[in-house]
Amino acid sequence: MNYVLMNKNLAVLKFSYDEETHTITKILELIHPDYAPLGIMEYKTGITRKAFNNWWRNRSIPASRSRINEVLGELGIHTSIELLEKCFGLSLSDPYWIKEEHSDMDWKQVNFFENDFSEDMGKLLMGQIHYSNHLEIFSPDNSSDGNLKKKWKIRNGIRYLIKGGNSFNNQEPFNEVIATKLYERILDQEDYVPYELLEENDKFYCACPTMVTQDEELVSAYYIDRMIKQRENDSLYKHFLDACATLNIPNAKLRMDKMLVCDYIIANYDRHYRNFGAIRNANSLKWIGIAPIFDSGSSLWAMQPTSEIGHTYRCKPFKASPEEQLELVNDLSWLDVAKLEGFEQEAEDILKSNPFMDEDRIKAIVQQIKTRIIKVTDYKRSLEKANK
Repeated sequence: MNYVLMNKNLAVLKFSYDEETHTITKILELIHPDYAPLGIMEYKTGITRKAFNNWWRNRSIPASRSRINEVLGELGIHTSIELLEKCFGLSLSDPYWIKEEHSDMDWKQVNFFENDFSEDMGKLLMGQIHYSNHLEIFSPDNSSDGNLKKKWKIRNGIRYLIKGGNSFNNQEPFNEVIATKLYERILDQEDYVPYELLEENDKFYCACPTMVTQDEELVSAYYIDRMIKQRENDSLYKHFLDACATLNIPNAKLRMDKMLVCDYIIANYDRHYRNFGAIRNANSLKWIGIAPIFDSGSSLWAMQPTSEIGHTYRCKPFKASPEEQLELVNDLSWLDVAKLEGFEQEAEDILKSNPFMDEDRIKAIVQQIKTRIIKVTDYKRSLEKANK
């Protein structure tokens, strides 16, 4: 079958697709290649079939997602890419989609930013309902990333991502709210995506609004980082900032520094290249800036037993040592440490609302937050002293 990759109603390229192997077999024609997603490009050769296939595959639900294999079995399909095909590759993170070569289908008819969608697929993936032949599976949930259970939901006309936690203590949704309280204290409003707690069927989840409009696209750091060749002696951090500079992404250093400091305070152990990035206007192709901080739930030793809280962990994305990653930040003039006073108490109150958290665990986490705030405060003083 021949298909067209679309950017809203603008044809980007024509390609052939093997529906048995679920792969792009050939790029047939470049129509408006400048409007292609960054992820299908190689820095040396431009758009390639290999990069296109990787981007398409990464658009689907990962195999590591909780319950995905069970759901695929219930639906009688073998891979989550088949779910992606059933929603034309549509997402709530960008305006890209595919349609058959001679189809007269229109963006206005199908996109999830403007049109309502069923919650069936999301509820099935979350384990909130059982499979039946009457489920509506045309949904943005077919293109959601990450390992934890999640679904999209329309609330008062706004698209919200609802996310659960691990089966051990369901700590991640509460961590997201704690992170939001931290961001409210020391960051600007445009620096972060706010999360709130949501209770459904006696279970707690976190909810956040989508961070882009239908005229924008979230581009992961993974794709940004690949846009230039890494020089042999450059650190991962410098290379990423150089890639941002090459693409003319504004204020990258400051926004990244803010993310690294916040990640240190909440001991984020999973800030990988796919849960931060930048936002681009999909019409003008002008970069708006580094994306607001999102997906901070994998923090505060959520998956570790209480006895391991406070032990050194391997962090991401630029250094394995949390202290070494913090030291990548060489200017903390933006940080008002006085605004951190009382944050550990606020975090404690939020953790106490989690029925799966005991007092010893909460106490250990709160102590670590206090310790990390002291270290950040001391680090700021040392930078100020060195710059005098």
